[in-house]
Amino acid sequence: MQEYRTRLTADIVTGKLDVREAAAKLPELPTAAAELSAAVLDEGEILDETEPEEN
Repeated sequence: MQEYRTRLTADIVTGKLDVREAAAKLPELPTAAAELSAAVLDEGEILDETEPEEN
């Protein structure tokens, strides 16, 4: 299953598999999710602007 997932991802990234039609049918993200996805950094880390909780 992991090999299939890896191959599928690679095919999408390289353009061997066109997913534009399927992507167009996806529902819109809620506002909070859209803001969160915009905060994802190049390294794959999520920008967290909240203060850590103190114990």
